[in-house]
Amino acid sequence: MLKLTLSILLTVVISPTLAMYYETLPKGIRMAVMKQVQTSTIESAFNRQKQEQAYFFRLNLDASTIGDVNDSLKSAFDQVKAVSTEAHNQLTFGEYQAKGSANVKVNGAGLAYGISDRLTVYGTFPYYDARVDLDIARTRGNNYNDVSNQLRKAGDNTTAKVLSDVTSDLPDVNEGVVQSVVVNYLNYQPLGNWQAKGMGDMEFGALYRLTDWDNAGLAMSAGFVLPTGRQDNPDVLQDFAFGDGQTDLFVEFGGGVFIPNTRLSVDGFTRYTYQFAHDREMRIPDSRDYPYGAEKGIFREKLGNILDLNLRLMYHARRWLSFDFVGIYNHIGQATYDSPFTLGNEVHGLETEIIQESARFTTRFSTVDLYKSGDFFLPFICNLSAQQVLGGMNTPKFSRYDVEFRFFF
Repeated sequence: MLKLTLSILLTVVISPTLAMYYETLPKGIRMAVMKQVQTSTIESAFNRQKQEQAYFFRLNLDASTIGDVNDSLKSAFDQVKAVSTEAHNQLTFGEYQAKGSANVKVNGAGLAYGISDRLTVYGTFPYYDARVDLDIARTRGNNYNDVSNQLRKAGDNTTAKVLSDVTSDLPDVNEGVVQSVVVNYLNYQPLGNWQAKGMGDMEFGALYRLTDWDNAGLAMSAGFVLPTGRQDNPDVLQDFAFGDGQTDLFVEFGGGVFIPNTRLSVDGFTRYTYQFAHDREMRIPDSRDYPYGAEKGIFREKLGNILDLNLRLMYHARRWLSFDFVGIYNHIGQATYDSPFTLGNEVHGLETEIIQESARFTTRFSTVDLYKSGDFFLPFICNLSAQQVLGGMNTPKFSRYDVEFRFFF
């Protein structure tokens, strides 16, 4: 289900800034952050059975869909149905799949300021550049001969014989017919490649250090995410949003410790996000098995709340160099929808519970200690990381590569 999956893609591809990886700043110190995130080509996802499945939009060209975009064919199909309802229902011109793949690049900026030695406030501002490529391929041919034989058996009158001959000689359909069904029957814009740029959801928060320990510490943070990112267009099958359209509130708690007599440290945190409901224009699905529809309606959408868990092991090789390995767990509860369209409420809520399990490796270069000792003129941190989705449910499978610079002034 291309539209349904891509519409939640960015929720889990580029997660909100996790404040616990910002350290509290001394009073009056500012930090500017520049970050770029690039994903691998995203061609598949883990489905609700936690099995990998390619992105696609499937369209079966049967008597119903073809008849609704061509009046003369509809008349012929009605005559077929009068002779044999079973033959009419079985008639297919073939099946097409539009396979999708996506590439996402995000440039992010952030600012942080030390209100006191314990309290730091920050804001993040992401900007997206995304592209979706579609490849339309035929996956099943027509069954004209089978339906023709069935019509002959349905009756020995002249009409049945003529319809049998006409059915066996029907022209094959091509991609132009597929586009006609998508545009004229389903009222979508034509299938094709899609690209867009724009702001994502902005996050603002405050990080508070709870302890003054030498080799360990605890901290907590809280904040909100504003729905400043673009929303997906319900008339375009192949696009997706740069934000979830809802205001979020979150709270985090975590801590870390240096392991005595080693170069290792361990830290972790948990973050809980509550997502507020909002009104959204969406398609009214035709059925559970076919989550597309020609009509649109207003749905009250409440996305599931989010739980993030991170555990990091860091090796401090030098004063200026360290490496860390992070295990990441993300869970988004099932979304709910409220509208007069009962079936639509149910279908839109399907497969919206998300689980994502990832691992990330980061190389970190820091001149902060060198600057403090007078051995370097500029305090900054550079993080280079690679992240891989290892498994999950209703979540894209992808690799992600981050480059981040943090400058202090």
